[in-house]
Amino acid sequence: MNRFALVGLLVAAACGGGNPSTQQTVGAAGATLQAGAATLTIPAGALSADTQVTLREAEPQHAGRSVRFEIEPRGKSLAQAAQLSIRVDDSNVKVKMHGGDDGLLDVEVEDRNHGDFKTSLGSFDSVEVELEHGANCTLPCPSNQECDDGACKAHGDDGAPTCSPVCASGLECDDGTCKAHHGG
Repeated sequence: MNRFALVGLLVAAACGGGNPSTQQTVGAAGATLQAGAATLTIPAGALSADTQVTLREAEPQHAGRSVRFEIEPRGKSLAQAAQLSIRVDDSNVKVKMHGGDDGLLDVEVEDRNHGDFKTSLGSFDSVEVELEHGANCTLPCPSNQECDDGACKAHGDDGAPTCSPVCASGLECDDGTCKAHHGG
């Protein structure tokens, strides 16, 4: 961990803030920041000059949303889109993400096995996450299965490797390798 990220974590801890936060100076080489369930991947070339970037988890501003992630400096345009990936520990859910203007963002599966969903950002802003739960299973599922929209199905491969950095738009992580999306 570089000293800027460490300073950001220490400041958040010293202030007694309960919400995960990280801060890092990011330049033309890009970087990956993580706070709570969110990972922000800023690709090389997205920023032309060193920029102090903050990623923090916050309380949602709209009813029915589970969490908000703030990315600062708010409004900073990027030459290449950043990827915001959010882990959701619920296999029976549909994930929607809303931008700072409350408009819906395109959401893709980043890693089906680990419950990671992503969106592309052309500028830094806030993103609120809305979870829509599918139908519940009428009977409890056996230990080797999980409820998926009302039906018991085999668990995903929870032990599968993850991708770092987050896969580009149009790709999803499959056992540690970025591959084209598959149905399901």
